Amino acid sequence: MDGATGLLCMACTDDSQCGGNPCFQDATGARFCGAPCSSCPVGFSCHPIAGTSGTAIDSCFPDSNTCTGSGPGSDMAMQQPPPDFFGLHPDLTIPPKGPDMAVLCTPPSSSGVTNAGGTVDRLFFGFTGDTRPCGSADSASACTLGKPSGGHYPSALQTVINNIFTQMGKKGVQFAVDQGDHMEASNSTEATQQIGDYLTAAGKMGKPIFMTMGNHECSNSYNMGSDCSNSCSTDYKCGPFLNALKPVSSTPYYRFDVMTSAGLAVFIVIADDTWNSTQANWLTTQLDDADKNAKYTFVSKHHPEGNGDQSFFAQIESIVRAHKYTLFLTGHTHEFKREPGDPRAIVMGQGGAPFDNPKQMYWGYGTVLQCPDQHIYITMYDQATGNAMDSFNVPPQ
Repeated sequence: MDGATGLLCMACTDDSQCGGNPCFQDATGARFCGAPCSSCPVGFSCHPIAGTSGTAIDSCFPDSNTCTGSGPGSDMAMQQPPPDFFGLHPDLTIPPKGPDMAVLCTPPSSSGVTNAGGTVDRLFFGFTGDTRPCGSADSASACTLGKPSGGHYPSALQTVINNIFTQMGKKGVQFAVDQGDHMEASNSTEATQQIGDYLTAAGKMGKPIFMTMGNHECSNSYNMGSDCSNSCSTDYKCGPFLNALKPVSSTPYYRFDVMTSAGLAVFIVIADDTWNSTQANWLTTQLDDADKNAKYTFVSKHHPEGNGDQSFFAQIESIVRAHKYTLFLTGHTHEFKREPGDPRAIVMGQGGAPFDNPKQMYWGYGTVLQCPDQHIYITMYDQATGNAMDSFNVPPQ
């Protein structure tokens, strides 16, 4: 049933006060009532918004991201820092959202996986991406967690990343995979400090972390056609990243396997800013093998579909999409979305970097759970509230 129409931007504390509309947080941290999309006035647009129940409801939401000056709640003194709120891209309605998938089957044991892979009954792992601090190219309005402090992560960013991995650990994940961009460094000392800060946070999970190389792990990557394919060990960013990756791999691209009771799960991590013929041949070989032998194939790389920062990115996409995969995980853009037309392709760049999508301002992570029906269930979480922000599932591949 459509909600009440006269409560838009009325101050609230609970959905029950909003006549069937969500009691949402705006960008000031205060809560206000939404209104049916059929009654949105000028300056408001329709979005799936979560209120205090955590369930998304189509509602009017202020285009300015704040109700200040837009309704009865505008006289409130609101000085809180920008909070987390829910606003998803239209493509996120395909396939439909569901509940926190962790309630649909009991997560399995959190043991069985080391830096070399392992054996488990069922998979249960976490993922996040783009945990870097702000840089000079980031807008001041987006840099709510601050810029590097003496070379290290600013304390607010460290808190966010600590929360992400602490919560993953409490949920009992077996390991985590990230989608890259761990630093905003101007020299090797800063790069070493920041990758160390990241590993300190990841250590709070108490399980292995499998890192993906991002463009911020290569000082040449900002120049079109220039990458780290021939200089990673000497690049002032890539060198510290490779050193941190040593417990898992001696190269920035690698594979690890996890055997499950339903069959083999293959994880392929691509370093798209070190792309060359050697990695291209390796990737084709690994995916060919996974097509023949894997029940599940998970592919991780930094840049999402359609990114043209390097001319060879299209070749990488072409190789991956010529094969079977369960999930294709990327980052780089600081948002969460499912790629239009491909429910298996996920962009997750909300690990702490400045927001790219003003309608989706929460930092967080996802979990991937293999249930007894052999489907893979994905749930996205806001690290500040612990709320499940989106969930969906896919068959093996």
